[in-house]
Amino acid sequence: MTIRRPVRGTALLLAAAAMLAELPAGASPVAAVHDIVYVGARAIDPETGLDAKRNIAVDGDRIAAVSETPLKGRRVIDARSLVAAPGFIDIHSHATTHEAARYQAKDGVTTRLELEIGTWPISAWYDAKHGRELLNYGSSVSHTALRYFIQKGEGAAGLAALRDPMEKFGAEEAGEALSGAASQRLVALIEQGVREGAVGIGSGTQYAPGISRREMLDVTALAARTATCLFTHIRYGSLVEPDSSFEAVQESLANAAATGGCIHVAHINSMAMRDAPFMAALMRDAHARGVDITTETYPWGGSVDAVRSHFFDPGWEERWGVGVGDLQSRSTGKRLTQDEFDALRAGAADDGIIMHMNGEATIAALLRDPSVLIASDGGRIEGPNGHPRSAGTFARLLGHYVRETGTLSLVAALRKITLMPAQRLEFFVPAMKRKGRLQSGMDADIVLFDPATVGTRATYGDAARYSDGFRYVMVNGVLVIDGGKPVEGVSPGRPIFSKYKS
Repeated sequence: MTIRRPVRGTALLLAAAAMLAELPAGASPVAAVHDIVYVGARAIDPETGLDAKRNIAVDGDRIAAVSETPLKGRRVIDARSLVAAPGFIDIHSHATTHEAARYQAKDGVTTRLELEIGTWPISAWYDAKHGRELLNYGSSVSHTALRYFIQKGEGAAGLAALRDPMEKFGAEEAGEALSGAASQRLVALIEQGVREGAVGIGSGTQYAPGISRREMLDVTALAARTATCLFTHIRYGSLVEPDSSFEAVQESLANAAATGGCIHVAHINSMAMRDAPFMAALMRDAHARGVDITTETYPWGGSVDAVRSHFFDPGWEERWGVGVGDLQSRSTGKRLTQDEFDALRAGAADDGIIMHMNGEATIAALLRDPSVLIASDGGRIEGPNGHPRSAGTFARLLGHYVRETGTLSLVAALRKITLMPAQRLEFFVPAMKRKGRLQSGMDADIVLFDPATVGTRATYGDAARYSDGFRYVMVNGVLVIDGGKPVEGVSPGRPIFSKYKS
């Protein structure tokens, strides 16, 4: 038998600390009452490898506990049939409206970032969203928009065209190269945007043929110098040389290798078509050799394009690997005939189409690549004939490609939409170190879904449909989806800035 002597002062504190250390993980000597407790969820944390039944407590905007032991809460939610995961991070979203945010919330998204195209001015963009957003938000500074702004004389005409980050800019200006002085001004303004907190540099290179290879090298060098990342819609989408997707990927590889800069290539699926798995593997191998380059895909076979753009100049069938019958009108929802295509090319009305270019084999190969992230490339909800990726990217991944086809395991799929995007950004975006993880102390961006029913209802021709299966979606500790229904009157989204403003 051991006789314990009474302890006083420092000795008492040490004894108390020793007793606390002996408690089970997640236990408390005095049972705290948390704001919200989810009971009995299948908790999946891609970083630690946790995949087990847990109780999850939230206090304020942080996760307070992920515990095997019972927890007390002011509100207790039975989650025994649900999977709990970190909130999904969409690093390629053009969904700038509140309506689009509701669709994304119903798809499990808690953070949406406009990185491929970006915007300008950066401070004004963030200020306009302060206190008004359902989801966390951020933007890159737009290389493409700024060069247009400079070409317009940096006046009101240029600013007016920059209000929409997906503005495709005038064909005349897009085809112009910049002079030496204008190029220097461009780099200076991009750097200004980075230092105002922009999440990287966005470049819609294919939309502006006037961007020279030297200009792209200079912009990549700026990304290296400021320790940020260039997010690029590469120069070409084509299966054939010259001006092929392969050449465009090689340009990005060369620029990243030459400058030491970070490059992320947007939607390789819609730029390289059936060659996309090869391009992804090429970037994966380069990354393994120290070149900082990554890419993404979305789990749909079609892309959105404009019939009167240069994408459909003569020879387009061979370049894209499709024919007229693979084009679907966004006005009628029907596949085009040759006569309808010719009329659209010659006309002046709305000419938006969906081009169906990738089959299941190509999509599955991209999803299985361990280096490829998942992002939506979604935009506004544009009625039934819009692209279903805007409403149902992540539910399609979890429903079709995890549950129905077994292309990916649930853990692997969740990793691609939580931890991987967070880790891609966290070296220059401090907030990302607290996202993409289901751990105590992390941001309370949490999704809970039913793995048996999660799936997309949106499809081609019926695109404006909420996804199924997401029961609870929490942003910074505030429920935006509660019991499967959108919550009205809440705006918990916070700005995501780079290290220069965080």
